[in-house]
Amino acid sequence: MRRGNGFTLIELMVTIAVLAIVVTLAAPSFSNLLIKENLKTTAFNMRDTLKEARSRALLNRASTVVCTSLSKSASAVTQDGCGANLTNYVTTMSTSLKNDSVFIVNVEKKISVKGTSSDSFVFSPRGNLTAAQTITFCSSTGSYILTVGIPGTVEITQGGVCS
Repeated sequence: MRRGNGFTLIELMVTIAVLAIVVTLAAPSFSNLLIKENLKTTAFNMRDTLKEARSRALLNRASTVVCTSLSKSASAVTQDGCGANLTNYVTTMSTSLKNDSVFIVNVEKKISVKGTSSDSFVFSPRGNLTAAQTITFCSSTGSYILTVGIPGTVEITQGGVCS
């Protein structure tokens, strides 16, 4: 009798069992990888948004503000919470977003935000801040620290695990 090409039922069951064990061992590290990548993406998105807001402040010759949103909803960021320091704040948040005077950075649920003073940055029409500010994005896998200087320069550094 000729043996056909392929697996026998026993070989197939053993292969599936080994594959299941490997997947079970890899799942926790894959979860950490996703959290680490979300943290990195959020930090670099904030950096890019800060640079864009500074450019818009210079271009429009008007103050701009950058805020973080933990709820992923622009409507959840209010004038009191984000635009209170913005002198040219338009009547509604949606109008301000359209006018490029308010920028919002969404933060994933598993990432916490720690700032030196607040989680909003207000750029003057000259593109600078009144004082240097630092904001830290933390997760269980590490942190990223963004430092914004008075002239509006943005530096990003990778930190350790937050406490």
